[in-house]
Amino acid sequence: MDNITRFAAVNTKIKSMEGELLKDEDYTLLLGLESVTEVAGYLKERTAYSEVLAKVDTGTIHRGMLENLIKQKMVKSIDRIIHYFTGDYKSFVKTLYAKYEIEELKILARAVYNGKDAAAFRNNVFLGKHSRIDTSKIYEAKYIRDIIYALQGSEFYKFLIPLVDGDFSENPFRFEMVMDMSYYSILQKKWSKLEKRDIKVLEQAQGIIADLLNIQWIYRGIKFYRLSPEELLNYTINIGYRLDFNMLKTLCYSKSLEEFNRIVKSTRYGFMLKDDGTTDIYMERRMERYIYFELKSMMKNNALSIISAFAFIIFLQFEVKDIISIIEAIRYKVPADQAYKYIVRKI
Repeated sequence: MDNITRFAAVNTKIKSMEGELLKDEDYTLLLGLESVTEVAGYLKERTAYSEVLAKVDTGTIHRGMLENLIKQKMVKSIDRIIHYFTGDYKSFVKTLYAKYEIEELKILARAVYNGKDAAAFRNNVFLGKHSRIDTSKIYEAKYIRDIIYALQGSEFYKFLIPLVDGDFSENPFRFEMVMDMSYYSILQKKWSKLEKRDIKVLEQAQGIIADLLNIQWIYRGIKFYRLSPEELLNYTINIGYRLDFNMLKTLCYSKSLEEFNRIVKSTRYGFMLKDDGTTDIYMERRMERYIYFELKSMMKNNALSIISAFAFIIFLQFEVKDIISIIEAIRYKVPADQAYKYIVRKI
């Protein structure tokens, strides 16, 4: 099938769905609200989130319920995109659910580690969407190893089971790192079956994302975890676009955080690190804004390719994250001009 036939319809649908994303005016008005119920009311009455809020009493809604509902809107949007694909392309887009399922599993693992009841997370939106696992077993977990055993039969299991077979300690750190690495392995396997042009554009897009995540990981590993260069390198994502293995090795073996910063600042990603004390606060937002604009550019330059679907799903993710950030800012009474600094979209 040629790309015109494959992507004409889905790109038209994505263009239509882009019109449902929040506008700059929506962000400005949301940042000026004073309660979760006001945010829910605005989303219900004035945005496409009315689809999932139609039957909800926004006057009594609590934060957790609202967050789950806006995530459900994201699921519905992804499902609509998947509908337009067939074969290996449908399989690839479905795999994008794995990223969000992994995030829920990581949150669950941290909760279990801290002695919380896994059953309290039964309202997770993504868990089971990709893996098709029996989630009831996960919600019975008392330990992280229980979560791993419950994932038997999923694509995640083969990556996680060596943790239990080895000298496993009940600590979410390695669980989280292995889960992240499993995602990129699964994703690569799926995109390898696509047309060469689509593989190339995905390698660029995901490679840029991997570059940024690796810089963030190594920075945190050096500053907060005091990890050895060998362990830092072991957990990097080796599918970078501009940072090859040798560069990652150089970064991991930096003799100090100052040396690491100097090397990063010599690359295209120097914007992530600042000398004004804001790196720890704004690094993730800087990364995500960069990804946002890079993907926008790639969509423009590769119109008839898989990048439109791939990028739009990430834009949905960013919007959900922004709404949650706005809710959190309202909860802690952060002024709008300060709350703006924590959102991905630049308005």
